[in-house]
Amino acid sequence: MVSKSRLAFQASRPPTFWYFLQDALLMLGLPYGPQAREQLASEHPDLFGHSLSTLRGYERWVARNGGSDTLEAFASFMDERYKRWVGIAA
Repeated sequence: MVSKSRLAFQASRPPTFWYFLQDALLMLGLPYGPQAREQLASEHPDLFGHSLSTLRGYERWVARNGGSDTLEAFASFMDERYKRWVGIAA
């Protein structure tokens, strides 16, 4: 299924969520942060779900692990979900 999102610019999806996120941030013209995460989630409900529960889950995960909200942490959190999503889309 081809996404109608303005982020659907790739002939094939990047191998990891980190690369996907880097490309998305460039296309959105946003630095990494809450606004970029929410915009990305709204552009890709098939990846993030149709509610903000995935993003809230990330916030709880960061708090539970005593980590920081960084691009690398978000990429790590989302990578398994992303790989399943890429597998479904293939």
